[in-house]
Amino acid sequence: MFQFWRTYKSKMLEEVNPSSLGLFRILIGFILFIQTVSFMSDDFVTKNFVDSNIRFTFSSFEFLEPLSEQGMNLLLFAMMIASIFIMLGRFFKIATAFFGLAFTYLWLLDKSYFNNHYYFISLLVLLLLISNADAWGSLKGKNKKATVPYYQVFALKAQIFLTFFIAGINKINYYWMVKHQPMKHILEAKSELNGYDWLNSSFFSGFFSWSGLLFDLSIGFLLWIPKTRRLGVSIFIVFNLLNYWLFHDIGEIGIFPFLLLACIPIFLNPIKTSKKLEWLVPNKTKITSKSTSNPILVYILSGFLVLQLVLPFRHLLYEGHVDWNGLGQRFSWRMKIMYKEVDMHFYLVEKGKTDKLEVNLGNFLNDKQYTNLMYYPDFIPLVAQYIKKIGVEKGLKDPKVLVDFKVGFNGNKKMILVDPEADLSKVKYATGNELYWLKSKVW
Repeated sequence: MFQFWRTYKSKMLEEVNPSSLGLFRILIGFILFIQTVSFMSDDFVTKNFVDSNIRFTFSSFEFLEPLSEQGMNLLLFAMMIASIFIMLGRFFKIATAFFGLAFTYLWLLDKSYFNNHYYFISLLVLLLLISNADAWGSLKGKNKKATVPYYQVFALKAQIFLTFFIAGINKINYYWMVKHQPMKHILEAKSELNGYDWLNSSFFSGFFSWSGLLFDLSIGFLLWIPKTRRLGVSIFIVFNLLNYWLFHDIGEIGIFPFLLLACIPIFLNPIKTSKKLEWLVPNKTKITSKSTSNPILVYILSGFLVLQLVLPFRHLLYEGHVDWNGLGQRFSWRMKIMYKEVDMHFYLVEKGKTDKLEVNLGNFLNDKQYTNLMYYPDFIPLVAQYIKKIGVEKGLKDPKVLVDFKVGFNGNKKMILVDPEADLSKVKYATGNELYWLKSKVW
């Protein structure tokens, strides 16, 4: 074990050509620029904060508050400028730190807007921050380095590898492999929207399910191993372009496929990359200084990667199915592996009375919040508390909130998710709490 660690540490501290890391920085910076411009052009601030009646905060981050409308828009503008500096490699550390903090702040404000590619961006930006990614292809005037320690490249490669491999492990389940769900549902929706009748077949649902599983489990190895890298890059490009074609008009995939394509350079041979791009970034022999390796960072990054390996499987500590009760669902790379058909009706019942007053959720939830309420049970108590507040404001005496909530999971018959007799305004959803108000699904 000690010999393994010594060998590992020695490998991590090796100096390597910075070209692949620098090219990675440029392309990721460009994607961050596109993402921020997309926020601005879609009026993200007004839709999701100014016009929002309720916020669904992350546990332990309830203290975060949105800025004023002008402040939020100014933040987005500053993020756009920071992404340009990341691309150019100018004021790289400052720009990367600012963008990472600001971007993570945005999606931490409301878990309605959390998705896997936002989380992925935050992780990549964090790993970029501790690197010398501005050592190649940058406008940095002084102190350019001829090499960077390998752990800076390894950490990014390992994070990308783990993301795909864990996503593949999550697909090893009965629904994905046998029932071909939710791919069957996705292809039905795609076929109906675009008139692709040929796509709605058992062959394609099986093909997309099994090819997706095999891709996730193998692509990290194909990209990492030099002998299979060309094949891996080709498959990676085709897969992500196909993913964009399939999901861009029926799901919230956004720029995720292009973000992944921007990750390809980190797996390339840096010496070959440097030679092929010498016309763009000439090798300057006068730059001879090496970067300063930090052995402590090897320990820190190793711990970080172990956490990334373990965290997605924390749901195994809890009873019930993770996609039914939601415990441990986020930050786990459980991507596109479920769909739910939901009937839900919330009611206010005044103390001492039996009459149920149905609440129109559309009066205070936007589309993203409504969809998340369908998929994630931790939204239910927060919605119930808001409904009770409205009821009290309208003069109802100590009302309770009941719900008729049925879920059809991955094409199954709809079943009761929530105890219809439980006053949801008085329950809490938290790890370790007794979720007596959630019905256990029979699998």
